[in-house]
Amino acid sequence: MLTVFVEYKLDSAKRATALSLLAGMSDKLTAMGATQYRCMEGIDQPGLFVEAFEVQAVEQYDQIKAWRLADEAFCDCVAGGAAKLHVWAFRSAVL
Repeated sequence: MLTVFVEYKLDSAKRATALSLLAGMSDKLTAMGATQYRCMEGIDQPGLFVEAFEVQAVEQYDQIKAWRLADEAFCDCVAGGAAKLHVWAFRSAVL
């Protein structure tokens, strides 16, 4: 099991468009095998968003990461574009 985080700051002028696109994100990611999707906005940094969800395999993560970075409509809403849409996967650490 991997936990995936997607982090970005929205262009304030395109916030409404981004939120409209995010409204369907859970269903799209579920169709790609993700579970437990959540989207959060920073309290101290309005406009800074973190999405988090779970996937079973690295291949699912790679597919979702490629898809998100190629999503021109959404990346256009991110301050700095696709280069500032960060996608990371983590697995549980062995302690």
